[in-house]
Amino acid sequence: MPEANNEAQCFYENLRDIGFEEEMISRCVLLQKEGRDRELLVILQTSRMDLLNGIHTEQKKLDCLDYLVNRLNKKRAGRGG
Repeated sequence: MPEANNEAQCFYENLRDIGFEEEMISRCVLLQKEGRDRELLVILQTSRMDLLNGIHTEQKKLDCLDYLVNRLNKKRAGRGG
């Protein structure tokens, strides 16, 4: 059954790549093995929302930084250098 093992390993590695701690990985693996897809889906969707919120937070910081850099560049350009 190498194919099933490969799929299980891929699932595990994806969870690790997401950044899940070992405890959460074990929980997800168990839910998958038990066929509790709804519960697993809730965990994955919640994690996705958390990651997306983090991206939005970081994007806002980046936008603020770009604004400050652009203001300073315009100020410098107005002074001739």
